[in-house]
Formats: sequence, structure tokens, C-alpha cells
Amino acid sequence: MASPQSPASSTSSRGSPSVYHDRPQTLEDLVTHFVASKRSLNSQTILWRANDIVTTARELLEENAILAAKNLSIRNIVDEQVDALEAVRRGIDLVEAEVQTEFKQLLHDLDTSFAGLNSTLAVLRDTPIESVLQPAGTPQKHLLDFIDNATVTNLKDSLRACIDRYNEARSTLGDSNDSYDTAMENLHSSIDNVPNSPATASNPSPIPTLYHDLEAHAKEAAQAFQSLVRHYDLCVTALRHTEGGSAAATQATGDAPIPSGDDFSVPPPEPMTEEERHEMLSVMARDAREVEDVVSEIRDRGSEMTFLLSQIENHVTHLRSEGSALNTILQMISRVAVEVKDHITTSRSFHAAWLEDTRPTLLSGIEEWENQREFYERFDLAYAELLVEIASRRRRHEKAKRKAEEAQKELDKLHSEDERSREQFTLTQGDFLPLDIWPGLRDPPRRYEVRAVSIEPEGEEEEGHEHMDGEEPHRTVQSIPQLGRNVVERALTRVKRRM
Repeated sequence: MASPQSPASSTSSRGSPSVYHDRPQTLEDLVTHFVASKRSLNSQTILWRANDIVTTARELLEENAILAAKNLSIRNIVDEQVDALEAVRRGIDLVEAEVQTEFKQLLHDLDTSFAGLNSTLAVLRDTPIESVLQPAGTPQKHLLDFIDNATVTNLKDSLRACIDRYNEARSTLGDSNDSYDTAMENLHSSIDNVPNSPATASNPSPIPTLYHDLEAHAKEAAQAFQSLVRHYDLCVTALRHTEGGSAAATQATGDAPIPSGDDFSVPPPEPMTEEERHEMLSVMARDAREVEDVVSEIRDRGSEMTFLLSQIENHVTHLRSEGSALNTILQMISRVAVEVKDHITTSRSFHAAWLEDTRPTLLSGIEEWENQREFYERFDLAYAELLVEIASRRRRHEKAKRKAEEAQKELDKLHSEDERSREQFTLTQGDFLPLDIWPGLRDPPRRYEVRAVSIEPEGEEEEGHEHMDGEEPHRTVQSIPQLGRNVVERALTRVKRRM
């Protein structure tokens, strides 16, 4: 919109023939232009609103910077705290996994040891005691009958109780871990539901750009309004320099308040030539055709500013929502951190119970099973060797018996020879020798016997020991049983196999 004071407008007016050949402006035309220009000044309310928008946007721009920095800081804190909580959870899992791996291995070793013991016990259960070794009429016994099963049963019960305690501790730890996992899942879910930050390193905040555009619209709107004000002043000046113009303008505007400078009763300060007046009217007429467009432009820019402000407000509202959600996350993390102490305590108790109770008990059980299996294997081997020993003793007994019988025959033979020799001597020389020359002259020969000797009971060899009446001073040695050849061969095979 041109201005008569503008050099460009004046030059344009002088250089264009149409300026002088425009339709002459009547008083009615001037009043119409004046009323339209006065009405266009109502767009000032848009400028007031624009000023409020700029002020509000400036405050939001500052809040945006604060919220963005605060939210970014909180997000970093949240990431660090979540990483720490997950590290603790992984640590608990690591402890449990290590313990569980060793527990399974020890349980396997325990089962292996117990299976070996059961295998040995089965051998004892299936190994009968030879009937010739037992008193007559005794029920058939097996090697297992000589075993104290209470030792095995008590150890089995002790190990079962130990495993039950471990399972209870692990169940308690499992409940604690489930609670921990639930808390972490809720935390991650809440974090996922936090509104994504509308500004990132690759996508910075749009508010500075929006605010810059908003200021540009405000400036352009203000400049457009200034052109309307200049056009209005031009209309007033034209009416002052037109006869009857003031009265016509007052009649057209009615009771509407007259802005400053509308006092038409004041005479024009300076006279104006006809050429100057004609140029002024020409500019006024040309500008009058642009008034509606300028007003529309101001309205459009006002609407655009309102739209830009809504975008800024939406962005800041998003940041506020993000900040509120992040504060809620911090509160959740605080609660989880308090609960983590209990989870760590439970994990430590589980690990301590493993180190102080379960592990040493299982290791001791494995060692005890192995010791018992070894002892019972030695027992089985000893029984096999006993059978071999009995067979050996029987052979030595038979040999000694034969030797004794042979010796007895030799002694009996010598006794007979001695008896015959004495009788022959008596017949030959007896009549010539007096009996008192040697008291043993007529004695029979001494008889020797080879016989089994009874064993003195322990402690009976002491000097001066007297037996009670009716008490046997000796005990008879038990006869060595005769074992079947196949029994001895099986025993020898077992002994050789285990050597």
C-alpha cells in the first residue's frame, strides 16, 4: 500500500498518466474510503492478540529449553539406574546358575556313588553264607544280614533332608526373582510408554524455528497495520482538504469515537495545491483498493500465528507429559531399588546355605557312600578270601592229620619194638639180675600219642589261676568244614578279579 510521503509513490504518480486520468474522487468516494479505512483499523485487536502470542511463545521457548534439558538428564539417570538394576539381576542369576550347575554335578556324583553302593549291597544280598559255616538248623543267611542297614538309611534320610532344604531355599530365591522380574517388566513397560522425546540430536526442537516464524508474522502484521494507519491518515487529510468533508465523515461514522487526529473542525495546517491534492487523492484511491487485502493478510498472519502457537504449545505439552512420566519412572526405580535389597539378601542367604550346608553335606555324603561301598566290597572280598582260607586250612589240617597219623604209626611201631626188646632182655637176663639193682628194670616202655591239643581260653595261661568246679579249663577247637570244590573255585575267581 503506497504512501504520499513515499518517494517511490510520488515518482510513480508523476510518471504514470493514469494518475491524472483517474475518475475524479467525489465527496461520497472520500467518505467511503474513510469509513473503510476506519473499519480496517479494527484489525488492531489481531495485533494485540499477536503480541500476547509472542509473549506466550517466548515463555514457552524458555520452558522448552528447561524441560528438554531436564528430561534428557532424567532419561540418562533412568538408563543408568535401569542398567544397574539389570546388572544386579544378572548377578543373582549368575550366582544361582553357578550353584545349580555344581548342585546338579554333585547330585549326579551322589547318585553314581549311591548306585555303586546299591550294586555292592545287591551282591551282598545275593551272596549266601555257606551252610557248613553255620550251626545246624540255622535259617539261610546272606552277607547282607550282617550289615547294619541303619547307617545307610540314616545317611539317606540326612541327604534327602539336605536336598529338601536346598529346594526350599531355591524356591524362595525363585519367588524373589519372579518378583524382581515382575518389577523390572513393569518398569520397562512404563519406560516404553513414556512419550518419545519430540526432539533428538538428528531432529532438534522445532520451537526456535516456529518462534522465529511467529515473530516474522508478527512483524509483517505490524507493518501491514502501519500501512492501514497511514492510509487512514491520508483519508482524514483528504477530507480536511475537501469542502464539507468533515461533516460528511461525522455523519457517516455516527456516534463512533473519533480517533486522535479525527478532529475535522481543525483547519488544514498548510494549504495544498490542486496538483498535490490530485496526487494525494490518486494515491488514496489506489491504496483503498488494497485495504481488504491488507486486512485479510493481517487476519491470515494472525491465524498462522495462532496455529504456530498451538504447535509450540503441543510440543511443550508433550515435554511436560514426558517429564511427568519420567518423574513417575524415577519413583518406580526408587521403590524397586528398595526391594532390590531384599532380593540381594535372599540371594546371599541362598548362596550361604549352599556353601555352609548343602555343598559340604553332599560332598560328605558322596565320600560316605564311597567309603561304605569300599567297606562292603572289602567285606565281600574278605568273605571270598575266608572261603579260600577255609579251604587252605582244611588242606593244611588234612596234611597235619596225615602227618600225625603217620607219626602215630611210627611211635606205635617203636613202642612195639621196645616192648619186644624188653621182653627178650627179661627172658635172657632177668633171672640173673636182682630187681633192686634198678627200680625201672621191669617197667613197660613209655607210650607216646599224637593228638589235637585244646586251646587255652584267653587269660587262662596266667600262673596261679584256679578253675571253678565243673568249669572246663580248655575249649575244643571247631572242626574245619569241608567246602565243595566249586565253592572254592568261585571264591578264588572273585578274589583274583578284585586283586
